[in-house]
Amino acid sequence: MLNLLGTLALIVGAVALFAPSIIQPLLPAGLAGPLVEHAKLLIGLGIALKVIASVVRIRKNVGAGYRLGQQQPAAEPAQPSEGDDIDWTPLEEGGSNFKTHHLVQVSSSRLEVRPSIQMLLVCALFMVLGGGVGGVFVVIGIRDGDLMQAVIPGLMGLVFVLAGALLLKSASKRRVFDLSLGGYWRGSAKLSDPRALTAQTDWVRLQDIKAIQLLREGVTSTSDNGRRSSYWSYEMNLVLNDGRRINVMDHGKQASIRHDAEVIGRLLGVPVLDRS
Repeated sequence: MLNLLGTLALIVGAVALFAPSIIQPLLPAGLAGPLVEHAKLLIGLGIALKVIASVVRIRKNVGAGYRLGQQQPAAEPAQPSEGDDIDWTPLEEGGSNFKTHHLVQVSSSRLEVRPSIQMLLVCALFMVLGGGVGGVFVVIGIRDGDLMQAVIPGLMGLVFVLAGALLLKSASKRRVFDLSLGGYWRGSAKLSDPRALTAQTDWVRLQDIKAIQLLREGVTSTSDNGRRSSYWSYEMNLVLNDGRRINVMDHGKQASIRHDAEVIGRLLGVPVLDRS
């Protein structure tokens, strides 16, 4: 998406700078004029977006190469029959190549899954980039007395801000294990009444959890220029007595998700079935 927006900004900026006669007949004067006037700024925005996209892609490729190159064959359970009655297909399709969440021990009887620093930075990058670029054009429009010149870049910035805000809202929805309430749920972290559990997402009684499942999924992504990259995403699921599974985390850091699974397993007194 960043690469696509960068390419679009570069094309529009280059045309506005070197061939303004093409844009002026196609757009209203209120839009064509500001585009031509701020063509260099639009080109700079396009370059910045493509640089950010390239950095993200390089990091993904390097990280994927390390994980795929160092990955050992999938470990079998300690007992040959352990976990054979469980579905081992990925519960969540796809996944990230960085650590999106981590486990926090709030008390001796309570664990919470919260967004990682990396995830918060990604959300912040979208909002700061969108708000900063959009804000610059709005300020210029107010200064010049013509807000129409800020419409296109302002809307682009708003899209980035909204995307970052929605991503942050989704990532910030905590997953909670609480021995005092006897339940696991995803949603509000401030429950004090066990009866409120039924109003939460993915709620389940802790006594119905028989194991923690760890598995891995190979993810392949294709960039705008056709390049393909691959990496492992590691998934942690709760396995219930009736065979159902509930996803808890899904990200690209194997050591972190293994550690978190062991902590949860110890708290609940259930085994960790690891085929990651």
